Parts: sequence; C-alpha cells; structure tokens
Amino acid sequence: MSVSHNYDQMSQPTTTTTTTTTTQTKATKRPRRSNNKMSVVNSRLAELSRITVLLTALLQLVSYSSGLQTVSESADENTVCLYQEYNTTYRKEIGAVWFASKDPCLVYSCAAGVAKDPQAHIVVTQVDCNEFYCEVGSELRSVEGSCCGECVRTHCTHNHTLYAVGESWHNDADCTLIECGRLDNGQIVMNTYKRNCPALTEDCPASRLEERNCCPFCRPLQTARVEELEDNEARSTDDIWTAEWYRNHPCNRDCQVGAEPMTCRYNFVVEWYQTFSKACYDCPRNLTDCSRPHCVMGDGLERSITVVNRMMPGPSIEVCEGDEIVVDVKNHLLGESTSIHWHGLHQKKTPYMDGVPHITQCPITPHATFRYSFPADLSGTHFWHSHTGMQRGDGVFGALIIRKPKTAEPHGGLYDFDLSEHVMIVQDWIHDTGASIFSYHHHSRGDNKPHNLLINGKGRYYNRIWAEAKQTHRRAEERTTQPVEPLPKSQVDFVQTLPRQARLAKTNTTKLFPVNSRQKRGNLNEIPLELVPHQVYTVRRGFRYRFRIINAEYLNCPILVSIDGHNLTAINSDGFDIEAMDVGSIVTYSGERFDFVLNANLEVGNYWIRLKGLMDCSEVFTSAFQVAILRYEGAPDEEPTAELGYGHKAEGIELNVMNRGPGYPDTKTVAEMRALPIYDHVSGIDHDTLKPEADYKFFIYYDFYTKNNPDFHDKDLYAMDMEMTQQNRLYTPQLNHISLEFPSLALLPSRNQLKDSDFCNETSLMEQGIDCRQEFCRCHHVLQVPLGAVVEMIIVDEGFQYYANHPFHLHGNAFRVMGLERLGENVTVEMIKQLDQFNLLKRNLDNPPVKDTVTIPDGGYTIIRFEASNPGYWLFHCHIEFHAEIGMALVFKVGNDDQMVPVPENFPTCGDYNPDLRSDGGTTEDLGSSKPTTATPPNTVGGGLGLEPTLITLMISCMLVELYR
Repeated sequence: MSVSHNYDQMSQPTTTTTTTTTTQTKATKRPRRSNNKMSVVNSRLAELSRITVLLTALLQLVSYSSGLQTVSESADENTVCLYQEYNTTYRKEIGAVWFASKDPCLVYSCAAGVAKDPQAHIVVTQVDCNEFYCEVGSELRSVEGSCCGECVRTHCTHNHTLYAVGESWHNDADCTLIECGRLDNGQIVMNTYKRNCPALTEDCPASRLEERNCCPFCRPLQTARVEELEDNEARSTDDIWTAEWYRNHPCNRDCQVGAEPMTCRYNFVVEWYQTFSKACYDCPRNLTDCSRPHCVMGDGLERSITVVNRMMPGPSIEVCEGDEIVVDVKNHLLGESTSIHWHGLHQKKTPYMDGVPHITQCPITPHATFRYSFPADLSGTHFWHSHTGMQRGDGVFGALIIRKPKTAEPHGGLYDFDLSEHVMIVQDWIHDTGASIFSYHHHSRGDNKPHNLLINGKGRYYNRIWAEAKQTHRRAEERTTQPVEPLPKSQVDFVQTLPRQARLAKTNTTKLFPVNSRQKRGNLNEIPLELVPHQVYTVRRGFRYRFRIINAEYLNCPILVSIDGHNLTAINSDGFDIEAMDVGSIVTYSGERFDFVLNANLEVGNYWIRLKGLMDCSEVFTSAFQVAILRYEGAPDEEPTAELGYGHKAEGIELNVMNRGPGYPDTKTVAEMRALPIYDHVSGIDHDTLKPEADYKFFIYYDFYTKNNPDFHDKDLYAMDMEMTQQNRLYTPQLNHISLEFPSLALLPSRNQLKDSDFCNETSLMEQGIDCRQEFCRCHHVLQVPLGAVVEMIIVDEGFQYYANHPFHLHGNAFRVMGLERLGENVTVEMIKQLDQFNLLKRNLDNPPVKDTVTIPDGGYTIIRFEASNPGYWLFHCHIEFHAEIGMALVFKVGNDDQMVPVPENFPTCGDYNPDLRSDGGTTEDLGSSKPTTATPPNTVGGGLGLEPTLITLMISCMLVELYR
C-alpha cells in the first residue's frame, strides 16, 4: 500500500497576483482628471463618504468598544489622526485600522468627526475573545503574541465523527483506509491508504474511462447488436409529445453497474403556443381532458407561451451516467432565435454544447436545426432551458436527470425509491409574455412582480379566486337584503378549499356565489379557476422517497418549499452530495436544485406540499403561493383540510435562508452545508481549491445604479434626473459598474478573430482614465485566468438601492462555497476589501459545499472558489433573466486559445456585415448612430464604445467649467 498524508495545518500563504493586466481587476484609486475641479471635489467627497460608511459598518462587527480617544490637534483639515507609540508619532488617515504593538487585543482606527466636532479621533476597540470558539475535536491554547490564542486539533474529524489518535476506519466513499495519527511536532494528521489498482492495458479514450470497484476501468466498445438497436430506435422514434412517452423512453431505465451505456436521442421543437388551447377541450370541467396531449394549463388564465413539443415543462430527459445525449433542436419560432443550455453539466471536452448564444455558439435561427451532443458525465438533478431572451420564463425548460446505480449513491441507503414522478419543477408565473413584461417594466412604469407560482406547469390562482369570490358576494349583498339561496353543490365545490376567513366573507351570511371572472384575457369566463387540478405526488406509507426540486424561475422570487407534517432530509444540491441534513423547509433560488428524502411515516391521508414566494413575491407585493398534494396510497381522492394562505409558517430549520448569515438556530445557509469528501479528487473542485490562498482573487460587486443607460434613458429626452415618476426610472444592475455587451459573433468558435484588446474589465478601463462609477460603461467584460489556476471570487451585494437578492450561476465549472455573510442593510466593496486585508472574511476549508448556483445576501458577500480546469469562454451571470439580459454578467476566459477544444467541422458562424466599416473581426460596433454619445466611455478597447465627444458635449463642458470658476 502507498501512504499519503492529509495535513490539517495550512501551508504558507502565497501572494495573490495583482499585476495590472486585462486579465483581472485590482483595487486602485480611480483616476482623477486634473482639468476638472468639480470632479476632484466630488471625488473627494465621495471617497470621504465611502470611508465613513466603511468605518461605521466595521465598528458594527465589534461587540465591545473601550471608548473614544481624541487626539490633541488634527492635521490637514481634520483628516488625519496622530498616534504616539514608543515616543514616535504616526500620522493615520481617516479609515486606517491598526493593532497595538504592546497589546494584540487592542484595535485602533481613525474615525472622521461629526458636524459639532469635526476633529478626527482615534477609536480603540477591545477584541472580545468570547466570540472565539474551537470546533469539536480541538481545544484553545494560549500562544505568545496572540490575543485569544489558537485552536489546536486533538482528534481527527471525518464525516462529523471524532477519532482518537491511533484509531482507523474505512471510507466507503472512495474505498480507502484512514488512520488518525500525530506527527513528532504534535500535529494531528490523517493517513490515507489507497487500493492498488491494476494498470490499464490499453490506451483508453476519456469517453470510455469509468470507475469500477474504486479502480479505473476502460469500458469496452459497444457491440454491433447494441449499436443496431440504437439506430433502429432513432429511426423509429417520432416523439409523441406527452410526458408519459418520455417517462417510458428506453433511456429512462434502472441504472446497473457494468451495464452498457446508451445513446439517448430526442427531438425538440420550439414554438409559440397557448395555455388552454383547443387541445384541452373541456378541461377543467372534465378532468380527463386535462391529461390530453398538448394541453398546457398554467393556473387557468389564458396567455401566450413558448414551449418545446407543446409541453410545459418540456420533455424530461432521464438517463444513466455514462450515456450519450443527442438532442436535435428545431426552431419553429417565427422570426425569433433560440438556444438550449444544459444547466448543471459543465461540458468538459464539449464546450460548444453549452448553449449560450454569442459565447459558445451562434443563436439557432428560425427554420434551423442545431444538434446538441454531449456525455451524461455528472449524475444528479439538472435541467435544460432556453438561454435566449425571456423564453425560459415563457415555458422553454425541462428536467435533466442523470442517475447512477443505487449502490453507487452515497445516500442510497437513505431512500427506497427514486421515481420520475417525484421530480418537482417550480416556476414563477405572470399572465403575459416575458417580452411584454420586460418592455413595460424597462420602458415605462410596469412592474416585474410574479402573480403566481406553478408546480410542474400547473396550479391554482388562489388570490384571484378568493378576491373575486369576495367581490361577487359583496355585489350580491348590495343588490338585495333578502337571505340568499345556497348554490348547487356542483358550483361550490371549490369553496371547500378556501380558508375559514374567506368562507365567512361577511358576518351576516355564510353563502358564496359563483365566480364571474372578469374578461381580461380570452375565454377567461369559461374557465372555472377553482377547478384547475393540483399536482399530486403519490407515496406508500412505510417507504422513503427521493424528491428532486428544480427551480426554473426567471424573476426575483425565491421559493420556500415545505410539506405539512413531514421533515425533509436534504442530501444533494446542484448535483453534488452533502452530508444529510434534517430540515423543515428549503429555500430555492432561480437555477438551484435540491434533492431531499421524504419518509412517508404519517397516517394515510392527504397533505399539502406548499410553495411560498419570497422577495418580489412576498406579502409586500403579490403574496404568491402555490400548493400540490402529497397523497398516501389508500387516501381518498380529495384535497387536504389544512388551511391555505400565504401566511403559513413552516416548522423546523429553514435551509438556504434568504438574506441572513450563519449562526442562527432556526436557519442554515448553504455555506453551512458540508460536502462529502469524495469531491476532494474531482477536477475543478478538488483539494487544490482548499489551500489557504487562491492563485487569483476577484472582487465582483454590484448594485442598481442611477445611470443613464442609453437603452432605456435618452440623456437629452428622458434622462434619469429629469422630472418623471419614480416608476419610470430604470436603475441599472452592473458588475463592477460594467454592463456586459454580447458580441455579434460567438466568442468560442470565433476566437481566432479576437485579440485581448477586444475585452475590457475594471482595471483596463481605469488605465484609460474611464470612471465607470460616474459614467455608464458597457463592453465585452472578460476576466482571463490561466488553465489550472485556483480562482476565488468574493461577490458583494452592496445593497444601497433596493432590498433585493441575486442568485449567480457559473458555466463550465462547479465551485466551492467558502463563506457567506450578511453584514447589514448595505455594504461597500471597499469595506469588504479591508475586512479581507485583516483576514476578517470567514472562509471554511473543511469540506465546503459544491454548487454551480448560489445566492448573495443583500448587504453581504459570498465567497466561491474553483480550479479553472475547463478551457474555454464561460459565462458568469445573475440568473434573474431581466438582469442578465441587460448586462449583469461577465465572461471567464480560461486558458489560451490553443488550449481550447478545436472548433467542430462546419460549425455555424454569425457576425456583422457592413462593407463600409473596417474589418476587425466583427467585435467592434459603431454605436454613434444609435446610442447617446455621452452614455458610454470614449476610446474603449473592443467593446463597441469608441466614441469621440461631440461638439455639443465640448460646448457644454466649457460652459460648466466657466460657471464653476
């Protein structure tokens, strides 16, 4: 046996690279323009304001203050503190923080004065050692020069189990024997003994390499019989376009160890469609009609949708790990392009299949077909969705489930069944098309708040049902004072589902009347909303079931999921296993997936599965909620009797809590989850990502900014500062004050036409003297990192404009969630940088969870890390569609062009055509004819921003300078 040591101690920290290149951003002061006194004054005032906010927030983190010490004389107009130590006087700028040399428990900071006492002064704070504690298996020992001492490990910890020195145990996850030991210096170590595997006897391609009995195994080539069977299936398969057909797809099978992989073929037809189309016949009055092919219900209100194969959700792809997935996407939209992203698969070795238009491929034009072909190389709960415009919100999405043999599942012993019918796709729902809502919100006073939620494409619009029932009853009371006759039972079945408050609409009667729905859309008055069927999930008492939640939302509406009377045992998130956690509810954000185990151990009956919308779906706006039914076998075919309403409060721990940090007894953040150790050897997220210092560190910060985005505010006609209603002002969300401009070509396949100067980032714009905090900046925002580098992103939600929440998704790689914290209602990136400088940003290096989508708390930060092991161009973006489509995104370029996978033969191309413009690879556009010239920084490299000031701009500038003088 070979032995390797995994030490708990940290190696010496390496220096984070901060050289000035276009590959990364760095913290430097924004350049000031010496010919503009007003800019200098405003810049100083802004800087002083930010420092004050930084200091105030920093002091809130300290639980004890020993008081203020005012220096005798302030210098430089009260902007400097004088600090004396060892007969030496030091000058400290406002905002400076330093430690006492005599007492490491004292922290000094220079604070600005206030109006009554403008004199700068020193704040002395005492470190509270009561805030420090050691993990289980460690003890606190005093160390010279340290205020509170250091935690020294005394036991080995593995999977939340303590082992004393000398103990050994088997790790079934990777077939190793682990022994707890101690080095001569007292350091606790875990010695790992790995199995000796026979060498591969042939040059095995990666597509056939797999693992069996903890050793690499080269899968033999398919036999002619299997290939012939698959070819026959492909020729004879014409998709019937029903959910049942896809559940019976030959690739949706029981995955077996050593079984031959299959090639799984699907046809996707993307087209415009309609809820409650002619295919629904008499649904919901006749519930059988609701199950007809092509009947898409939604919540009963008719609206136009965009779907695949006339289904919402679209076809479910369920395969085994190692299969090959082949999907032909046919664009039947009239004059609208499309693309499909396979959310959760990182497309290693198949980067052109990622499905992001203008990044990894050109959009699929109308009447065209694009074939996606890629291996199912990562088991878990994923989903596919359109990555074009608002199509995901209109219905272009579906499940993508990759299973492996149950014996190979780390949590396979926790459940008895993993069934297709227990996939739960949740979505927000508005009763108009995404493009219409987008236009109304961005160009006028329309809101962007979801009206309702759906589960697997259907649900009831309870808020409308209740409101109209009360309104109808009120009208009846106004028409007559005589007692009203009760309704026939056929017309009041829905009343049984109303809570008691809605049934007793008035104290003088208990009678309700039929809902006469307002004719706002189509044949609304012909569709009884109260009869739209619920989604039903069936279980058998005494068994345990694996449920899979997929959040396919496109707006800002996190969804809290709970089941009456049942705990949820969370076991997996975004396709990566975590240590099992028993919780009462789970919050899911757009793009996230969670797997949980439900133990059907209650009395036979019907129980509500509840969805509660947060943020833009909260009681402040629409109070959106939805329910499905958990039905035990043998229970009557009826709805649960428990009361409905938005105000329902789930019991137990709330996992993935919104806008809250760690350390609370009733909630858990994703950063408090723990990954299984099996991922320590997975490329991109292995143990290299857990070293003390990353190779590259990026601060990615954002907020909604008051800038004249030329797409929505003409600076001369309807600028942000002109007299208009607040609802008509559009605040622009940006990353590092930059909006991503998508190129006309596709970056990955057209990379040979590009050069580094075509890209921009915060550093490159600063070097050109462009202050994007004051101007609107839009360009090809790209961060370049070498192949194999460990990349850390500290993502900061400054949170000044709105109380909001943003989930972020990384393409091409999963990441470790190293830390997450909310510091207050708002925060600045300068404060976060200073906290990081003094090692006050908490990072967990002990099995941090692995995800590909994560939320950022408002007024806080989330730290993620990944190893850039997948060469290509990969999008990183907010997964709220309204934000991503207007530029709340950036692109990671991983590796050099020659390290990327060659472009497939005959791969589609796209780009600009204008013979009168210079040829520069199609990456630079002349926006002068269509965009306001003052909205964009001048002379920007490759971002379509190279505009010279107009004569009018120069005249106005001269007038302002003269006026200032």
